[in-house]
Amino acid sequence: MSLDEGRDSCFAAGMKTHRCTIAVTLPFALPLVLTGHGWIFLPPHRYDGGNAPWRVPLRLSAGLVGANVVQQRDRLRVQLHSAGTLPKAALAQAKSQLRHMLRIDDDLCAFWRACEGHPVLGWVKRLGAGRLLRSATVFEDLLKLLFTTNCTWAATTAMTKNLVEALGTPLPDGSRAFPTPRECVRDERFWRDVVRCGYRALAAMELAARFASGELHDAHFADAALSTAAMRDRVQALRGFGPYAAGQAMRLFGRYDDLALDSWCRATLAQLLGRKKPPSDALIASRYRAFGPWAGLALWCELTAPWHLAGAANGPVAVARN
Repeated sequence: MSLDEGRDSCFAAGMKTHRCTIAVTLPFALPLVLTGHGWIFLPPHRYDGGNAPWRVPLRLSAGLVGANVVQQRDRLRVQLHSAGTLPKAALAQAKSQLRHMLRIDDDLCAFWRACEGHPVLGWVKRLGAGRLLRSATVFEDLLKLLFTTNCTWAATTAMTKNLVEALGTPLPDGSRAFPTPRECVRDERFWRDVVRCGYRALAAMELAARFASGELHDAHFADAALSTAAMRDRVQALRGFGPYAAGQAMRLFGRYDDLALDSWCRATLAQLLGRKKPPSDALIASRYRAFGPWAGLALWCELTAPWHLAGAANGPVAVARN
């Protein structure tokens, strides 16, 4: 499906369409970034795979817009659908958000050099792999991570869908934006009965309240002066966030020296190595030690290689352990 085909409903709703481009340095493959982990399969993202448009609502100072993104060589073609004309500042803000979410400005050259010639990870440099889609806000990333703890991927998907359907502001094209922290300030009954997140309800309530009050904010988790260990401790200080969830957060924060092992990682690695039982964590750590600060990203790329090298279009079916 072309980008133009994907905007028919927006025109039917009388939406304004704005176009812009974002330059990318090759090698860069939008499908590879989008399917690097499971976020693309959760609302509010919509993506049919391959060269189909990636559709996602963006929350701008000028209001909500629906973004459609496709790649053409070294450019991302972006269409923004809004209720009114967007000022130049809003267009710049949209481009900045998309650059952030797609990790376009991340420098992975050292990681690619480490993978060059590797018997298993040689494909990483060739394809420019390693960028992992993240949300526009840390709050969205953390809440989704909370929904991955101690459950199947199907349960994570259901919780996220329930939340977005209940609280997400609708756009004319039928999509809904991920709710803000203030919109998520609800009582325990809402989280248990509507979102159906079980024991995570209290942690979700607290996370939303702390972000809504301003006690927590994105910059709180973007302090480059903090070591990874200190940042991990900062995440683990949040209710409901253990070593697994904190390790996954490190990847989304661009810190890759944490392996962030869970039962799916261990089982998948055992399968790749032809073992009946998962290797010990110590053995896994030794396998990736040579990658230094990129060890966690090297592990993740090896585990997800079949998704990309075989053209897989399905997300993980993980049982995440907190």
